[in-house]
Amino acid sequence: MLGKLGVVLPVEPVKGQMILYKCAEDFLPSMVLAKGRYAIPRRDGHILVGSTLEHAGFDKTPTKEALESLKASAAELLPALAEAEVAGHWAGLRPGSPEGIPFIGPVPGFEGLWLNCGHYRNGLVLAPASCRLLADLMLGRPPIVDPAPYAPAGRLG
Repeated sequence: MLGKLGVVLPVEPVKGQMILYKCAEDFLPSMVLAKGRYAIPRRDGHILVGSTLEHAGFDKTPTKEALESLKASAAELLPALAEAEVAGHWAGLRPGSPEGIPFIGPVPGFEGLWLNCGHYRNGLVLAPASCRLLADLMLGRPPIVDPAPYAPAGRLG
């Protein structure tokens, strides 16, 4: 849609693959993070291990190479996972911006057009603050954080 306006938004899909292990409900009491990978326990005993970072366009096809890499990371994070059953393997896409900084604010030259996108891996974590910043800007309230780093002005093509 922005392309029709002559605005180039440099947000692109970044593929992330994950695996899910079936474990006992009390297998892992908290998250484990190391070397860019993570293991997250779920209440039902499943352990989510992720994720890869791939610039592959809109391709969401899981790969054997990523599965093996994730299994190796899982065994390094938690050696008992080397023997655990893989319950699932999938890929998803995240909207990434070039600097890893989301675009939040008005689009220059287009009255009433605002952006709040490009949050990459942090969309869920940043959603409350991003939405509050956008609302503050739209309503003319003092913003909760300095909006300058997130402003689309000067960052769009």
